[in-house]
Amino acid sequence: MTEAPRKTILYLCRCGPNIADHLDLEGIEEWAEERGDIEIVETHELLCSPDGKQAFKDSLEGKEAHSIVLGACSPKMHEKTFQDAAEDAGANMAQVQMANIREHCAWVTQDRDRATDKAKAMITAAVRRANLAEKLERRSMDVHTDVLVIGGGIAGMEAALTAAAADRKVYLVEKDISIGGAVIRSEEVAPVMECGPCLLAPVLAQVKEHPNIEVITNAEVQEILGFYGNFTARVLKRARFVEESCIGCELCYDPCPVEVDSPFHLGMGKWKAVHALFQGSVPAAAVIDPEACTRINGQGCEAPCAPICPFDSINFDQQDEVIEVQAGAVVLATGFAPADISAFPELGHGDLPEVYTLSEFERLVSSNGPTGGKVQRRDGSAPATIAVVHCAGSLREDGLPYCSGVCCVNAVKAGVLARTQHPDVKVINLHNDLVLPGPREQRFFADARKGGTEFRRCETLKSVRVTAAEGGAMTVTADGVEPFEADMVLLANGMVPAAGTERLTAMLNLERDPDGFPAADDALLHPTGAAIDGVYLAGCAAGPCDVATSVTRARAAAGDAISRLMPGRKIELEIMTSSIDEELCAGCKLCVTVCPYRAVSYDEEQRICQINEVICRGCGTCTAGCPSGASRARHFTDEQIIAEMGGLLDD
Repeated sequence: MTEAPRKTILYLCRCGPNIADHLDLEGIEEWAEERGDIEIVETHELLCSPDGKQAFKDSLEGKEAHSIVLGACSPKMHEKTFQDAAEDAGANMAQVQMANIREHCAWVTQDRDRATDKAKAMITAAVRRANLAEKLERRSMDVHTDVLVIGGGIAGMEAALTAAAADRKVYLVEKDISIGGAVIRSEEVAPVMECGPCLLAPVLAQVKEHPNIEVITNAEVQEILGFYGNFTARVLKRARFVEESCIGCELCYDPCPVEVDSPFHLGMGKWKAVHALFQGSVPAAAVIDPEACTRINGQGCEAPCAPICPFDSINFDQQDEVIEVQAGAVVLATGFAPADISAFPELGHGDLPEVYTLSEFERLVSSNGPTGGKVQRRDGSAPATIAVVHCAGSLREDGLPYCSGVCCVNAVKAGVLARTQHPDVKVINLHNDLVLPGPREQRFFADARKGGTEFRRCETLKSVRVTAAEGGAMTVTADGVEPFEADMVLLANGMVPAAGTERLTAMLNLERDPDGFPAADDALLHPTGAAIDGVYLAGCAAGPCDVATSVTRARAAAGDAISRLMPGRKIELEIMTSSIDEELCAGCKLCVTVCPYRAVSYDEEQRICQINEVICRGCGTCTAGCPSGASRARHFTDEQIIAEMGGLLDD
């Protein structure tokens, strides 16, 4: 017995003149009525108008057609509009299929007869596809209002405080042993010349004391699964070998027999195998470096640090642990890294002992630095002449191709800091262009020049050469500038994405911009959000910027996140997910490999792949790649797509 044709209701939209003036809608209506598989044909002036939507719903009430086809505009504009309206009338959203006879037909096909024929083919395709539709059910879940902030610098702390002030739980994850970031490593912050540690002290205290913020240091995010409102992160918290009972009294430092180069001082100073990052660090607890500690390495140390601790905080048995965090949003506040200039040996860095990057000079002049804040050469003498080279390795094809925007101000600051200690020191800045973006920066530059800093313009900074001279001095040469001697050279290198940015963006399925930073959703309209919903960018994670901009970005990102993470709000889960036929699955794991959301896993016992439909976003990548046809994309099955293509080709 032949199955009766499935009945369809066809709605045609005149769209004012947009469709009606280019197609013979009356002819299409007659053609549809004669087909036999379309039960009802209705034509409306403007279906998306309030009256049109109401007429659409009224027409559907009580009808049981298998499918609903609209000959109208782009589904990108109004598919959801009519899916919702159909559900209000008692139909299922999967029954709605749109034939785009406006953008794909009326607007691009000039000949009226050809456009009409093309519209008929598109409607036929939509009818055939709709006839194979299977009902879809909406699903929702409660949104998580917690926020995960990755990075504990000024941006991460400000984002955490902003979210916590709105009564959100915040997990602040920092890879270093203390929060603080780059600002804590600076003595003064230009152009206002505010004390960096003093600036951060109250912020550190607020973060430490806030009941809604959980600080997780010495830690690294290993995995993030999920989507907006429902992220699950696995965080590896490395053992400190010092318990939280430690108050940072430093009694254990002196007995420790091991002294190593300090990364905090960029290798220019030492610290013990047991140490804290700086006085007043958060958390206050010290840490024992497992690579440096001879006790941990089994080299016979009697651990004099342990018995001297008044709180019994030393614990050599402490283990790494993995913490699972659930959050509704993720804020990337991973900061920046100084650009590597090792590819430019002509600048002398690494070969000549008195050539420093600006980051290294910051540590020299910092009160918590290796010299206690003294501006001095490695032999302890005060410099008489300091050369500051702008754009070191930047604005060149073989180095950093862009301007970081903040280096010029920091280069000017170097001279100000040096003259604060040594008023007679001669400071010479070599530059090509100066980037001083605002009135404060302009005044800062003008004051520095009045104070004695010299600014000499080079024809090109690629021509700068730093070579050894007699007596430990150096000769600095550049095109267009008279050669001169200096006994200290500072290189203003730019800012690049922080280490681990590539891994994090891959983990979150984020795109990166041409310079390697996570790309914004829209550089103008949504600069604080990434292209993946629920992921936000703060501070220098979004690109080079100064402290003030970092704070602004952080608060904007956190505000953007918490404005949508409202307690009691539910989020709609993806409806058109993929599914796997267990009988057909051969367990090849190709779908596991290609899934960009890591929604597919392999069941070792059953030896088949399975889809977590809560995480699945319905992209269909697994279905496209499945060699056995076991993976099936709901609402986009092979049968539906083939039927739609066949409808277009049907004479």
